[in-house]
Amino acid sequence: MKIGKALKLCRTAKALSLETVAERAGISVSYLSRLENDKREPTLALIGKVAEALDVPVPIVIFLASDSSELEGLDKETAQRFSKLALDLLRQE
Repeated sequence: MKIGKALKLCRTAKALSLETVAERAGISVSYLSRLENDKREPTLALIGKVAEALDVPVPIVIFLASDSSELEGLDKETAQRFSKLALDLLRQE
């Protein structure tokens, strides 16, 4: 699971800066950067704070972070289509 990658995908899809999201989440820019680059393993509570700062539901973040092997019952192609749809929706908001 790549939570950092998912957080960065959501942030860039919403065209938000590291500074904006970090401030909203109450964490430092450097810490958010380390999270996005998978240098730190966030707690579920922290994932929730950052997701709220991004205005993205936690389940979307978790889904985007999941590897296709972690999505039991979904083939890789379907998982990729769902990921693309989720990111397209985030960009439209």
